[in-house]
Amino acid sequence: MVSPRLLESNDETLFLEVRSSTNPKIWYDVMYDKVHHWLCTCPDYYFRKRFCKHMRECAEVFGISDTIVYAEVC
Repeated sequence: MVSPRLLESNDETLFLEVRSSTNPKIWYDVMYDKVHHWLCTCPDYYFRKRFCKHMRECAEVFGISDTIVYAEVC
């Protein structure tokens, strides 16, 4: 799996993307904000509302120990 790519960051938020482990043509957007909240565009997060493997990978690479899930996906 390719390491997460940092797309943008500001004083409050990291915007990243992570390649799907099952389909290399698909990338998921992952967001981590400074109030310790996560969001991912993958189906696992969308349906289960839990800390997913894409968030975990970003947390490991960027040394973030917080695993609180952020928002409902509409």
